[in-house]
Amino acid sequence: MIINPQVSLHRVVLSLSQALDCAEPQIDHHQQRVAYIALQVARRLGIDDSGLRDLFLAASLHDIGLIRSADRARLFDLDALEHIAWHGEAGWRLLKDNSLLAGSADIVRWHHRPWSRGRGRECRGAAVPLLSHVVHLADAVERGIDRRTFILDQSRAIIDRLAARAGDVYHPDAVIALQDAAQTPAFWLDIVSSRVYSILLHQTDWPVLVLDERGVGLVAETFARVVDARSRWTARHSAGVAASAVALAQRLSFAPRELALMRAAGYLHDLGKLCVPTEVLEKPGELDPHEWHLIRAHTYHTFHILNTIGGLPRICEWAAFHHERPDGRGYPFHHAAPALVLGARIMAVADVFTAVTEDRPYRPGLPREKALPLLEHLVESGGLDGHVVATLREHFDAINEARDREETAYAARQADLVLEAEMASAAGRGA
Repeated sequence: MIINPQVSLHRVVLSLSQALDCAEPQIDHHQQRVAYIALQVARRLGIDDSGLRDLFLAASLHDIGLIRSADRARLFDLDALEHIAWHGEAGWRLLKDNSLLAGSADIVRWHHRPWSRGRGRECRGAAVPLLSHVVHLADAVERGIDRRTFILDQSRAIIDRLAARAGDVYHPDAVIALQDAAQTPAFWLDIVSSRVYSILLHQTDWPVLVLDERGVGLVAETFARVVDARSRWTARHSAGVAASAVALAQRLSFAPRELALMRAAGYLHDLGKLCVPTEVLEKPGELDPHEWHLIRAHTYHTFHILNTIGGLPRICEWAAFHHERPDGRGYPFHHAAPALVLGARIMAVADVFTAVTEDRPYRPGLPREKALPLLEHLVESGGLDGHVVATLREHFDAINEARDREETAYAARQADLVLEAEMASAAGRGA
């Protein structure tokens, strides 16, 4: 029997936050550290529990609009507002239509707005939340830490540097609250702790959500949009896999709730690519052995990101095992046929099918007469499940139409985000 998943939203957000920051060592745990700092400042400002929850979501995802990992790392070397403020707008667009995360959208949108002696209360006719200024200050604290130096040896200099800009760049009340928090050595040790994820779990009373089919889909698509915007080669891929997997599962007698979970798994199957440097994903030529190992590890990361969230066992298994093979020669776990449930086998077929039939910038998608022989060869070599591929063969045109329809609609939602990522990368390279 399928029941609605029960998940902790804070675990969902922390896992996405960690994945966004893991591709570049110099930004590892950045957003989680900012979330910790922001919560400590906000408490001293008297922010209520509802506000603290919105702040936690916003701070943990404040750089979600900064799609490319190289641009995230470059951000640490830039102070000019014109080079960094744009990604708040992109983050706002990603979050505002997700009912679970919408309360954090405006905070993210304005988190690089300077206080400017009070003029920072608004921007372009919109009110700037106080919590945006809290995230702005917390971000500055974290970016100001020299990771090569013991934190307590530099804490006073960090505070003095930021206090000198109170009223001009940073909200003065937020700076006073930070100075109060900073008196405790544990504040600084918590920030740089490798256990900051665990520390954040105990910061407030986080609610457990029972996600219905729509809620699971909202979370999954938000994750997928970030993954897919990172590479022009696969900018619509998650939607195609989700649609293909659902169409196959429907013809293999999956129940309606199972289909909703399959759709979410399709959108999440490449989540681990957030842990792969963008330059590897975008490399136009042949990958070297090291780069190939990085790419192949993405399913390992997908599994552990979803497994850490908890409450999503079927989605985790179906999504993360899409490069395993019935003959046991897949990756990363070498699971063989007995360990591969039907949902994971469907996802593997949907992934290959989508990869060969969707249009990519460097080649058009393959028609039926060329795509099916490739899939059937993989069945013969032990790479794909024969029963699932036979179902695909029987309903090829209908499944292909569903894939194309879903990808087209998804691409329209993605267009601005992908364009901004491209423009930001170009601007960053010229900075």
